[in-house]
Amino acid sequence: MTIVVPILCVVVTISESLLGIGCNGFICLVNCINLIKSKKMSLSEFLITSLTISRIFFLCIIVADVFMIFYFDSEITRGMQIFSLLWIFANFLSIWLATCLSILYCLKIANFSHRVFLWLKWRVFYVVKGILLVSVLFSFFSTLAMLKGFDSTFRSAQMTCTANCTKDIREQQSILFYTYISMALCMVIPFIVSLISYILVILSLRRHTQQMQNNGIGSRDPSTEAHVRATKITLSFVFLFIMYLVAFFIIILGFFLPDIKLAWMTGELILAAHPSVHSIILIFVNNKLKQAFLGVFQIKKWGMKGGAK
Repeated sequence: MTIVVPILCVVVTISESLLGIGCNGFICLVNCINLIKSKKMSLSEFLITSLTISRIFFLCIIVADVFMIFYFDSEITRGMQIFSLLWIFANFLSIWLATCLSILYCLKIANFSHRVFLWLKWRVFYVVKGILLVSVLFSFFSTLAMLKGFDSTFRSAQMTCTANCTKDIREQQSILFYTYISMALCMVIPFIVSLISYILVILSLRRHTQQMQNNGIGSRDPSTEAHVRATKITLSFVFLFIMYLVAFFIIILGFFLPDIKLAWMTGELILAAHPSVHSIILIFVNNKLKQAFLGVFQIKKWGMKGGAK
């Protein structure tokens, strides 16, 4: 039982990661083909493409990280430290890109008469570009901030074990514990922003539906459809973000459990599900991506029929 559970976690995590890499790769490929054909790319397509690239990178790191956790002991090496820093950067970047996507849908679709909201809506291109730039800088400097904690842990691990080895291990785990706590707190900011975007879209949808009912117009007009689509995307991201934070707290709680490896691998399993499931939702909510995805299966189905003949 001791070895079965970790192996199961590794298999499920790798399966989720491969699914996520395939789905995100498909989205990136479709958007790149559309870019070549039309010679232009909308802001939403640019954000989605950037998001998929960051998630592919992030999922590849998760696969490597899971193998290192499973096959190596508690000794901390420079290679593990580098992978951890790449993991942190890809994590922050993908989270903020998804948050920018939620903000974009909110500003483009929601309708409010408040001056601040109208100002942001009229300048949505520059607002999202500014947030995108800040998110990249935030991811970079957050990674540098975490570097200090990992570097201290590495130096501590390389020191000759003293008479009280348990105390040395506890000190290393304490540094890592506070490092992960800092990461979790940093992710609260994009979570709150995404939650606000979702609430605004819901309020705008409710207001729009009431206006349509008062005017005696059908509720399935293009504006309502856009509201519903934005609601699905934003709500799915908020829900998956909650799971993401839960995974982080499982990793953090692992420092207080006897088997820290199992806690970390369980957290990685949940973390890998976030970009994979969200990319599937993006495919089926976006009309272009959905048509391209269904087109692939139609081609395969047609090829199977042709081969049968």
